[in-house]
Amino acid sequence: MSVVAEANWRRRLQCISAMYSLLWLLAANLVGLWLAAILLWPDLGKLAGEFTYGRWMPLHMDWQLYGWCALPLVGLLMGYFLREEDGADAHIGFILWSLAMGVAGVLSLHGVVSGKLFLNWAGLGRIVFPVAQLVLWAILLRASVARHRRIGKTDTKQLIQYALLAVLLASPLSLFWAAGAEIYPPIDPESGGATGHSLLASSLGILAIFGVLPFMLRVPARAGAASWRRLYLWGMVASTGVWLALDHGNAANTQIGQILGLGVLLLWVAVLWKYFQAYEWPSPLRRWLIAFLFWWGFLTVSGFISFLPGVLDLMKFTNGLVAHAHLAMAGMVGALNMLVLGSLGEAKVRDPWSDRFGFWLWQAGTFIYVMSMLVQGVREGLDPTVLFSTNAGTSLLYGIRLFAGVLLLFANLRWLWLLELLRSRASEVGTRSIVATLCQQGRSLGSMPACSDTVGTVSLRRHS
Repeated sequence: MSVVAEANWRRRLQCISAMYSLLWLLAANLVGLWLAAILLWPDLGKLAGEFTYGRWMPLHMDWQLYGWCALPLVGLLMGYFLREEDGADAHIGFILWSLAMGVAGVLSLHGVVSGKLFLNWAGLGRIVFPVAQLVLWAILLRASVARHRRIGKTDTKQLIQYALLAVLLASPLSLFWAAGAEIYPPIDPESGGATGHSLLASSLGILAIFGVLPFMLRVPARAGAASWRRLYLWGMVASTGVWLALDHGNAANTQIGQILGLGVLLLWVAVLWKYFQAYEWPSPLRRWLIAFLFWWGFLTVSGFISFLPGVLDLMKFTNGLVAHAHLAMAGMVGALNMLVLGSLGEAKVRDPWSDRFGFWLWQAGTFIYVMSMLVQGVREGLDPTVLFSTNAGTSLLYGIRLFAGVLLLFANLRWLWLLELLRSRASEVGTRSIVATLCQQGRSLGSMPACSDTVGTVSLRRHS
């Protein structure tokens, strides 16, 4: 594939990935706004009949996680495996993924859920989503095998592709297994929450993804990046060793081993900052890079503090958990996703990921949301009755949360509008490219074509 064709394909895949990602973000945000509204004005819930808050909530969480939080990474995988001729396969992968989430949404509204946070796949949903993942895996496998045959050798990239395919195959299988009613992770017997070793394990998995992102996105390395790569690798090895040494049973957060083990993540705040700064990210994306690192640090430090004895007793089962979830998904993952989407192709001035106003709108909405729910979480921990009666403070904070949700929705809509403008520009460029090719072919045949672009239309005049 030529350099120009490669650039065009990456830009096209960037637009496809952004379209599906931002549309699912819109769907999940609209549900979230509805949930915030009926918490503030409960009588509104009567308009939805039997589709109550408890039916909408699993749908909101799963659409955020498996839609907005996952699809940019699906685009990243496609960018690493697929070529321009695989464009139809890319759409098939996204469409089947979306259909599976649509089925899950319908099932959720009818009460067919597992009851597990972010693993609510049950009934038909427990089958269709792993199937969608398997189809995507087959698309990637087909492209990788085709590449192997085309180049006629097993180079480093080919080995990495096969290794990734082996790891990715575990995802649909483990999701189907973990969503089963008979499977449940270890818990803290004193708090009823997650154990330190479980939290550390999931965090190390996320850090592993962070570690390969600059490589898979082909971000140029700065001087000294090799040293940070080695430090990152050995840090992962050491952290995994700490995890292996922890008690993997139903361990309490009062055990010093669980506290110290989870405390390892505090060291990663600085390491991740230096590691990502060792790469030359496109200038329009640097604000998203800084936001990602800020939210990662905020999430890690606040998460560790929330795990401590006494603090966890205060914050568990309150809106403090809602704040933590939005800190992770709207804050950290939201910034990371825009960084990924912007790095899949180009980052030009009028692109969604280069939009300064949308960036600050999203950051303001996220910060206001997180802080309002943190304050409400503390209030609930100190006095649970603020939730179960008319309370001016609770109503005020719920109103602030609704306002924050409106800001997030406006940012989302702005990005979709900018994406549509981007797609229109890309279509015009593609048309001009075709006309230029026809002109060149005409010249080679001895004719003298003249190409003109008049008021947005391209006309071809043929002269003898």
